[in-house]
Amino acid sequence: MSRRAVEGEFERYLSQFVDETYAAFDVAAVLRGSNGSGGRVASKLLNNSRPLERHVIRPKLQSYQQQILAQLDPVLDYAEATDAAFETYADDVLARDIYWNGLRDTVRGDRRDRIRERLLARQRSFGDDLAPLVAADSDDFWTAVTESYDQETATEILQEHLEFTVPLREERDAFAFELTIDPGDVLGGLARALPTLDVEFTDEALRSMRQAEQQVIPAAKADVQQAYES
Repeated sequence: MSRRAVEGEFERYLSQFVDETYAAFDVAAVLRGSNGSGGRVASKLLNNSRPLERHVIRPKLQSYQQQILAQLDPVLDYAEATDAAFETYADDVLARDIYWNGLRDTVRGDRRDRIRERLLARQRSFGDDLAPLVAADSDDFWTAVTESYDQETATEILQEHLEFTVPLREERDAFAFELTIDPGDVLGGLARALPTLDVEFTDEALRSMRQAEQQVIPAAKADVQQAYES
């Protein structure tokens, strides 16, 4: 199968996931959770949440989407190279990992090493599962899937790799998803005199991503069922 066919199908599911996450994201909950000197700025932004969603939240989610797609490159390199060790690609994989890049500075020592190995193991498993697909003769994604796996295995694989929240659920306090909001960029005018606001949205990221998974994974399972019934 062509590498591009695998990339295209993964990108389709990832785009759906990001769209559903954006739809579920409650920016007001994030702003209400901010405190301290940023309270005044947060109050003004609460009254203008739609521009904030368009100019800050959507671009942030899209940046994560691009990181995940970029991470797929070394994973596919590994999947295509039948005689290469995954460790050859580990540095590139981690450099593009949204969780590794969001690891809190307070996570150190053995725990940091353990998280590193878990993140790498997750991507290694992804590459191992993609290897039969990129090696398949068919250029059609679903034909390659049905020729490489039985329906139960294909369903399990798809669910496993579309559960993007697993690392965050396993080590919830290890990661921080953060935003810096410039009120001037969002509201313009007199808001340019307001200070920037730094907010953490880790809890809301997990909640909205979990909701997105509940939409995307059942749809993906339906795709699997259709592929094996056709």
